[in-house]
Amino acid sequence: MAAEFRNLSLPETLPSMKIHYLVTSLETGGAEFAIPDIVNALEQCSHHVDVTACEPRDMGAAPHLERAGIPYRLLDTRRRSFFLTLFRLLRLLRRNRPDIIWTSLSRATLLGQLAGKILNIPVVSWKNSASIRFTTTAGRRITRLWVADSSYVARFLQEKMHIPPEKITSWPLYVATPNTHPAPDWDGRTVLHIGSTGRLHEVKNYPLLIDGMALFRERHPAWADLVHLSFAGDGPQRAELEALIQKHGLEKHVSLKGFQQDVPAFLSTLQLYAQPSRYEGMCLAAHEAMNMSLPVMATPVGEMRNSVQPGKTGFLLQPDRIPETVCETLAEIFQNPGLLHSYGQAAKHHIEQHYSRRAFLQRCEIIAEKLHQMAEGRAEP
Repeated sequence: MAAEFRNLSLPETLPSMKIHYLVTSLETGGAEFAIPDIVNALEQCSHHVDVTACEPRDMGAAPHLERAGIPYRLLDTRRRSFFLTLFRLLRLLRRNRPDIIWTSLSRATLLGQLAGKILNIPVVSWKNSASIRFTTTAGRRITRLWVADSSYVARFLQEKMHIPPEKITSWPLYVATPNTHPAPDWDGRTVLHIGSTGRLHEVKNYPLLIDGMALFRERHPAWADLVHLSFAGDGPQRAELEALIQKHGLEKHVSLKGFQQDVPAFLSTLQLYAQPSRYEGMCLAAHEAMNMSLPVMATPVGEMRNSVQPGKTGFLLQPDRIPETVCETLAEIFQNPGLLHSYGQAAKHHIEQHYSRRAFLQRCEIIAEKLHQMAEGRAEP
């Protein structure tokens, strides 16, 4: 991945900066998995990036950094009190003072904002979802530049968090991998394999997806044994999902596969990707599925409002009727199996049009110029 970025040359017009990239943890997740692409792009623009995580959690993102040759540090081996973590962060930043503190995820954002205020260092903050939390609003005036991971989140920052538009920019986090092998076609007679990747957390609405599977099998007994749902990921909701699977008698039809190191290999076994989330930002997992020619069945949240186009690239679930619309969507697919192939091809085309590596790197260069202005203190972004 790093080599692919180095092959995309951009003019070196700005002096190098030291950027301290602070993330809440290195657990499994989209924002954490995007760090190698972000760091490589910033380094391609001639900047030096130090990566620090406040705590480890499941460390699912660490192998991605290691494979990309990106060193990182942990402030601690587990979650500590907020003020102890802030003290350790301040000590680290005083020893090796950066030009910019760049934060990712809510706890790291508040820590980075306070450290930036105390040490008089400009702060840049990612916003990765359309949600309002105390930890991302308490210090929002300290952040000099908010970087939205999608155009949808950029609008959210302005309309819901009331951030002035001149303090907002967007940098879509997904980078399409070229020549990805497409997912297998489905003929309507074999088992339809549906899947989702992500942390088993309440924000993903996975219980309602399981309820939808149960409802489909109840209402359409002729197709009941021709569907299988797999989840690739782990998290705090695992026990609840296991209990729900047993309640519906779906042990042979729903699998909790745990964390998967090779997500593309998992996606290559699917014919339909599902993302019934309450809210999202970019949603890297859904876009990676589209890049593998998988149609997506999802709620219209985050950037999926634009990418998952009903009747073209996928199927929309109604947020207040997720089980029912899962059932209705699966029935539509079984009645017309060819939809999956045509929607999958359109999904792949959408990704190729909007998320090339060159576009990702060119966006980085624009943002790097804003960072340089901040570090020099010449102007507000």
